[in-house]
Amino acid sequence: MTFPLTGTAARGLTKEEIIQTIRPQLRRVLIVLNNKGGAGKTTTTANISAQLAAALSQAGSTKRVLAIDLDPQGNLGLDLGYQGTPGDDEGQSVIGVIEGTGSLHILRDVRPHLDVVPGGKVLKRTTASIIGTRSIDPRREILLSLAEALADVAADYEWILIDCPPNIADLQHLAAVAAEYVLIPVCFDQGAIQGLEGVSEVFDVATPLNPALTPLGVLLFGFDRQHLRKVKDDEGEVVGVREIGFLAKKRREIEAVLADSGIPIFQTVITRAVNVADQCRKHGRVFAELADLSAGPDWKKHAKQHQLTLSSESAETSAIEMEEATTEIIRRALALEAEAYA
Repeated sequence: MTFPLTGTAARGLTKEEIIQTIRPQLRRVLIVLNNKGGAGKTTTTANISAQLAAALSQAGSTKRVLAIDLDPQGNLGLDLGYQGTPGDDEGQSVIGVIEGTGSLHILRDVRPHLDVVPGGKVLKRTTASIIGTRSIDPRREILLSLAEALADVAADYEWILIDCPPNIADLQHLAAVAAEYVLIPVCFDQGAIQGLEGVSEVFDVATPLNPALTPLGVLLFGFDRQHLRKVKDDEGEVVGVREIGFLAKKRREIEAVLADSGIPIFQTVITRAVNVADQCRKHGRVFAELADLSAGPDWKKHAKQHQLTLSSESAETSAIEMEEATTEIIRRALALEAEAYA
């Protein structure tokens, strides 16, 4: 398979002109990346996208949120409930963008103010197509293809979030060349920490074409709630939480790994809730939506019918954690934006 030179190549732009033309339109593109599977990337992408879209909808904004699934597993479609629907092209439009034969297929209104570019099994073709013996210039155009496609639609969106696959470097590179910020979920096992090394390699490839690429921070994901202790004031009011045991140890380990990078670890921890995660995926709902469902009048009947043990409290806890994490993440992104583009 060969790739036509499209977009910037057809216009004959230099690298500097590419950066000046594309980057101003992509200031709020955030990728979720870790080279380890099971680190919480898709769950994080789905929940933050849905929360941002809900906030825009409630505010009556004309802007929207776009979530992009670059994972051949296509699990973002399960989390948001659109997998297998007529608009799910399983990643075909992303391949079309890479090949220069089409534009992004955007599935509109998956939620109010939330659109999606589906991923899925078609994306398995990407690596075989991109890597190999091609010269650097055609490869440069391929790496810029997603960025150019997003620049064409970015004016419609307040935020664009991209769910990156683990261990598929070419798809990670496509996302990183298009992005402004990199959010790195890290889970409790050693493999997820080692996945940080893969993130560093993505930066090495992407920054020559995208010097604006900025690490946003690390989100601790999937840790036990038993390692969080409530902190109370003299009157018995809860004023915070304290990390103990394995969680405190793991935070110190990650801080040591990141010591020279300046990359922060977000204070909010997304704790492990197996039943919540399972039911979210089964119902095609994010944490906040499942919390609303489980608190509703029909939940007991539904739970009994499906032999579920999920409580409304556990779903609500997951929803609160993700809301707090989203607030932290977006606050830091906006602070970095203000600093970079003052």
